[in-house]
Amino acid sequence: MLRADQLDAAVGKALFDRQWIPAPASTKATDGLGPFFSSRSCTGCHSRGEGAHVVTRDDGQADIVGAVVRFGKGDGTTDPFYGLQLQTDAVPTLMPEGHARFLPDLKYNLTGPALADGVNAGVRLAPPLFGRAAFDDVPDEEILKRAVAGERKADGVKGRANVTAQGIGRYGWKAAHVTLDDQVAHAFAIDIGLSSPKMPFPYGDCTKLETACLALPNGESPEFDGREISSAMLGYVDSYLKTLRAGSDAADSPGAAVFGAIGCASCHVPTLATRDGRQIPAFTDLLLHDMGPLLDDGVGEPGVKSSEWRTAPLIGHRLPSEQRRFLHDGSAATVEEAIGKHCGEAEHSRNLFEALSQDDKKRLVEYVNGL
Repeated sequence: MLRADQLDAAVGKALFDRQWIPAPASTKATDGLGPFFSSRSCTGCHSRGEGAHVVTRDDGQADIVGAVVRFGKGDGTTDPFYGLQLQTDAVPTLMPEGHARFLPDLKYNLTGPALADGVNAGVRLAPPLFGRAAFDDVPDEEILKRAVAGERKADGVKGRANVTAQGIGRYGWKAAHVTLDDQVAHAFAIDIGLSSPKMPFPYGDCTKLETACLALPNGESPEFDGREISSAMLGYVDSYLKTLRAGSDAADSPGAAVFGAIGCASCHVPTLATRDGRQIPAFTDLLLHDMGPLLDDGVGEPGVKSSEWRTAPLIGHRLPSEQRRFLHDGSAATVEEAIGKHCGEAEHSRNLFEALSQDDKKRLVEYVNGL
């Protein structure tokens, strides 16, 4: 017999895998998709718990599945017509906002007006999910103490917590979301177009200028807290994500020693402490760092500059090398390319990497690829 937590996780996986359909439908538990959306399901971007990955399209060209285009100015202001994200799919009778290809570089088209003056476009990859749920258990003080320690360092690495109105951010490329539940609700709303008590607008990323979107029916129901996804349903998905655990790293490997020696572990902290005293695999400090011009796409978020990024957790990457891309936008095909784009606070470590022997570079790359 399954325990209660196992039952919750099983229900959560079913919701994670569910292919949502437009409202109205005879099965209210599955409707509410869109009207604009980027995927019909969580698994559309996170197949088997993985993140964005390289595929070969029908035309024989390589592209990335699980990538989206975000719109914004440096201060986080979104586009007045398209909103936060380019929605590349839509329910019948509604035209998508546009389409995008991500390799070798971002190319997109819009079916409506041009972007507003000063609004930029940037790519965001869906991350792998293994081990990420555990960040919910990291207390604020564990994050803040590293920010304070960084202020005393002389190597240029500072880092700061993203202190939002709801608390200290842990999730998202710019640490915009405080809890796992917040992140799940945001993904349901922006990527699939499903409302919840945490994201109550029933039209996803539709803006007030997209009147055709606003005129369509939604799937809100009293059965689901008056929304399309109930708080309980969010909790079930959280329970499923907690079963996707990260593996353990080879801490005694030669690559681990090189990783620490050149300062990678200053930000990509191998483990973080939880409220109950556990040490969880992390390879992040959950802090924001200014990564300089090569990683600045001009798309900021409220309170976070376009050049600032939460340290990417280097855990849970289980894809074969030919399917992997690195950095927030997938612009790096290898670990070496990703390191080469590290500027700003990470420039010192990048320079130390470039000065390594070929053998030590190989050791470090093999170590990171194995996390």
